[in-house]
Amino acid sequence: MRRMTGIFGPLGLALILVGSVTYGILHGSGFLSVLPLLLGFAFSVAALFFRDRTAGGRRQRRLEMHAWMSIALFLGLLVFLQTIATRHDRRFDTTANRRFSLAPQTRAILAGLEKDVAVNLFFKDTSPVRRVLEDLVREYAAASTRLTWRFVDPDRDPVAARRYGVGDVETIVVESGERDAHITETSEEALTNAILKVVRPGRKTVCFTTGHGEKSIDDEAPDGYSELGLALAGEGYDARELLLATADGVPDSCEMLVIAGPSVDLFPREEALVDGYLDGGGKVLMLLEPMTSIPRLCLIAYRHGIEVRDDMVIDRFGKLLAGNYLTPVVNTYGDHAITRPIRELSFFPQARSVLPADPAPEGVEAIVLCKTAQGAYSESDLDSLMAGQTRFDPEHDAAGPVAIAAVASRDVPPGDAAGAPLRRRMRLVVFGDADFAMNANVKTSAHRDLILNTIGWLAEQEDLISIRPRDPLLQPVVLSDREGRVVFWIPVVAVPLAVAGMAAFVSIRRRRSA
Repeated sequence: MRRMTGIFGPLGLALILVGSVTYGILHGSGFLSVLPLLLGFAFSVAALFFRDRTAGGRRQRRLEMHAWMSIALFLGLLVFLQTIATRHDRRFDTTANRRFSLAPQTRAILAGLEKDVAVNLFFKDTSPVRRVLEDLVREYAAASTRLTWRFVDPDRDPVAARRYGVGDVETIVVESGERDAHITETSEEALTNAILKVVRPGRKTVCFTTGHGEKSIDDEAPDGYSELGLALAGEGYDARELLLATADGVPDSCEMLVIAGPSVDLFPREEALVDGYLDGGGKVLMLLEPMTSIPRLCLIAYRHGIEVRDDMVIDRFGKLLAGNYLTPVVNTYGDHAITRPIRELSFFPQARSVLPADPAPEGVEAIVLCKTAQGAYSESDLDSLMAGQTRFDPEHDAAGPVAIAAVASRDVPPGDAAGAPLRRRMRLVVFGDADFAMNANVKTSAHRDLILNTIGWLAEQEDLISIRPRDPLLQPVVLSDREGRVVFWIPVVAVPLAVAGMAAFVSIRRRRSA
């Protein structure tokens, strides 16, 4: 028996160790997963029970009992913590850009779901992206009880794949009621846009004016607006161009009018059309570049509560953060639905100042949307600026902070026509720059949220006003001149010189010692 007692102890300990590992791997396999653990505990108890009963043996047994009680207490604590963690699953994202968290816009859309949404993910069991995607849809399901999800392996369930029209390409099918959307991208932005597509009853149309040198939503060049057009399509808008010169008016199908970076002014007839559209409760977004002669557009904006000045904003912070004085940096936003979620800086390459008209037209409510820091000013002497000279003139220039965007709104009396809405509200937003939304800049900092939030507010889609999912690979680092010099000199010059110096020192020492 003494020999058996000597075997039971080590054997029990070994089974407990093996059982801990097998339980971690096969914890879902029922009784078999805990069998080694149970045997290990049984052998350990038997070893204690049959231990030598002499005085020395009893003392040894008490010590072992204390050790086993400590182990049992520790294991009990682990089980307790595991139970708490299982019942109250919480995740904490400590990354700087909240990479593993849903964007605020996604959460807002999920919280506002009024219909059930099913997400069918057609991915093979061996797909390398399946685990990452599973984590993502779990976050979606945790944010809304109306969303359900499931993975379908097309090889194991070809009937389901055929019913949803899924081929060999890995596809996500989002469905709600009789509507569905197929996407092949696995990003949060693509999935959220697919949910929007199936839960929204219709698509609103955003009309971009043409004929005056405006930015085009079909232009894929760095200064084009094709990225904005794609972003609008993703959020459920139909973006199209409108030649205002040949139109009888702004069509009723246009939810809003966007005048993006015109290089020439409107014709008088077009001026009357846009003016009348706003008087009737229309929604207009103007993105106006500096150093362009557009008096009719400026007059339209002024009549409806926003003054557009003929100047250029100079900002010394632009030199530090963007490399030149002509790119004002906005670090202060107005208390408005458009800008309330935004916390990041914005950059406006070559901007003119825009501010609420004083006095404001009757019934108009206007506020500043974006403004620079105190160190900026608006240069009104554009001829000197073109000659490369600028200096703040207190008699003619406006001191900072300088407003670069403003918003105005006004209630419009109901129309006489049958079926006319009881109450409409004119909405006008003017930016003193159009370049911040072009392809080369729209994904920088808060630009995309700023322009899409503006369009969402104009279209009365307030649930789309938020911070959108970000591309995890697009993390631009903005350095000052000094930081840039440090980044260059240390790794490119200082470190190689230090290594070469150490090598020379070692070589000299070896020659002397030889």
